[in-house]
Amino acid sequence: MFKPLENEKMSGDFDLYELNRQLDITKSKVFMGQNAAFLGPLMSMMNFVWSEEVSTAATNGHQFWWNPHWFLTLDPEVRKTVMVHELWHPARLHMVRCGDRDPQVWNYACDVRINNDLDRAGYSFHGTKPWLDHAFDSPVRAAEEDIYDALMNQGWDFIVALKKMMGDAWKGISDGNQEENPEDHLGDMIPSDDKEDIAKAIGNVVQAAHQARLAGHAGDIPGEVETLLKQFLSPVVPWETLLHKFFHDLCDEDYSWRRPNRRFHDIYLPSRVEDDGKLDHLIYYLDVSGSVTDSQVIRFNSEVKFIKDTFKPRKLTLVQFDTRITQEKTFLEEDDFVELVVVGRGGTDLTPVREHMIENNPTAAVIFSDLYCGVMEKLPPPLTDLPTIWVAIDNKSATVNFGELIHIRG
Repeated sequence: MFKPLENEKMSGDFDLYELNRQLDITKSKVFMGQNAAFLGPLMSMMNFVWSEEVSTAATNGHQFWWNPHWFLTLDPEVRKTVMVHELWHPARLHMVRCGDRDPQVWNYACDVRINNDLDRAGYSFHGTKPWLDHAFDSPVRAAEEDIYDALMNQGWDFIVALKKMMGDAWKGISDGNQEENPEDHLGDMIPSDDKEDIAKAIGNVVQAAHQARLAGHAGDIPGEVETLLKQFLSPVVPWETLLHKFFHDLCDEDYSWRRPNRRFHDIYLPSRVEDDGKLDHLIYYLDVSGSVTDSQVIRFNSEVKFIKDTFKPRKLTLVQFDTRITQEKTFLEEDDFVELVVVGRGGTDLTPVREHMIENNPTAAVIFSDLYCGVMEKLPPPLTDLPTIWVAIDNKSATVNFGELIHIRG
């Protein structure tokens, strides 16, 4: 979306190494600040990009763009404020909740809600001119939708004037005399119609909330976020998110200072606590029978790569099967993932899969199949409690004798 800075030096002689060092200092402040058990994991899932094409900072829910010139003008505490502000946009599902509302007015309403809360919590805005309006905190704290409705109810002339004055979300209301088109002032929240972007942003929030609960800090998740996750998202959580949750449950993942990630000699960022061996050997089984389409295989490849890169199993074996095992490929943690080339296209039989599991004794297994075949018998000891997830493609009647079952559309 925005062109990243790729050179070691850029205009103004800014050093990317030093910029990244300062960014890590900002991240460490978030990890030690309010709501850290929730915002910390969410921040770790974001892709940070330095770009001179944004005037200050912006996010689309899973990417975060900083203007390096502006970043360096800010006090360290204000950098933390901006970071936390941008994180609350995806954390509160603002991109999803926008719906068919005017994106500029919605951005303004969301910024007012976030900034009011941060201001009351004692965050510093020194040197910036954020969109703030504490009138929306009295007599009761107004939700983003309420703020939006109150603005829209002022009439179209008011909205046109507001858009002309919006300017940049961090540089305050302008004098309304800009020569550029006011419709270009989209603020710091970049809307997206891309379903993958939306699914990724939702998945990150679900995972961050899950990690906060696992760490015993469910209180770091605001009640309104919990309500949104339960009421707003439950019917539409993508299957990939459920699969990711399975792996988070498997790892009981948390962020700890016991094994710090020391990117710079004087900065410590939390790192993941080691799992208890459940990812020593993960086996992915892919049904390559004639009823499984090429697009489904592409989805499988993409998901396996994500799991490998994110959860880093020490050993990952990809097994293709139809009525027999047609191909087997193993990756160690340090190996690069190479996409599968399908070998097979016969019928479907889970018998060779069961035999393979017993012979290879994995520590966890994922089986991706249409399951139009006989149900696999339960596994014998010591695999009786093997963490297993079944991803059933276009087969609502599919059942399993053990493990967790996810139904997806092809």
